[in-house]
Amino acid sequence: MARVILCAGKRGKHAFRVGKSNIRLFSAEEICYYLYYNAATAEDFLTDPALADYFETELLLPEVAGRLRLLLAADAMPKEYATVIFGITPMYTAEEIAEFMLELEKVSEMPGWQKQKVRADAYLERRNYREAAGIYESLLRSRKEKELSEVAIGNLYHNLAVCELHTTGPGTAAVYFAESYEKNRNPESLQSYLLALRLSKRDNDYLNALERYGVSEQLRSELDTKLLGVTIEAGETADYRRMMRVKKLLEEGQLQEYRQATQSLVEEFKQQYRMDNM
Repeated sequence: MARVILCAGKRGKHAFRVGKSNIRLFSAEEICYYLYYNAATAEDFLTDPALADYFETELLLPEVAGRLRLLLAADAMPKEYATVIFGITPMYTAEEIAEFMLELEKVSEMPGWQKQKVRADAYLERRNYREAAGIYESLLRSRKEKELSEVAIGNLYHNLAVCELHTTGPGTAAVYFAESYEKNRNPESLQSYLLALRLSKRDNDYLNALERYGVSEQLRSELDTKLLGVTIEAGETADYRRMMRVKKLLEEGQLQEYRQATQSLVEEFKQQYRMDNM
């Protein structure tokens, strides 16, 4: 027999925004659900003072807000916050919560830099590129203090490059991919560097890199195939075709239709982003 779960508190009129992401939560159940699937970044989420405020002002659960604030004042462990959140609603069984707590404790016990990298990797996996990039940059700034190996530093640069590829574009990403390969000598970083050069139309730099790194004819052919695939994929996606139609409306001077189509497209992208990051 399925469980019946009664909603706790009210549904917020305004959303709770998770960090710098576009993830928006509107109820205690959504907050509980997000926490359960994000143990790696739970500490950031749980210790945000805005979360306690949201429980009080939007969800009308002042007792929960009070308990969270007491934990903040006591600099409590993340699992104590999680206990409060999971106690709000019977969404998860005792066994499921115990499993989550083990994962949370495992993250909490990691060395400082490793914990930070796990957090950044989790943000990257969920396409929260700006949050991830901020952590990677912080780790790289303090790499001497943390005594990271050259390979570890190279891997950080690689992941930072992936973030930049999705935010600022292939030009900036190419710089970090190059730095990554110099340190980790990972063929994946080299291929990403060369593709980023092609995507940013830096043809001379691309040709020089081919010679400098002694790239084989076989790999050159593979890169051309990958680049062609990326180009075709971009041209054939429904989103790309829609953006081209919106652009055409602007070029034809149909300003009202252009504004409506743009707003509709942006709202759909926001909704999809939120779904992808839940």
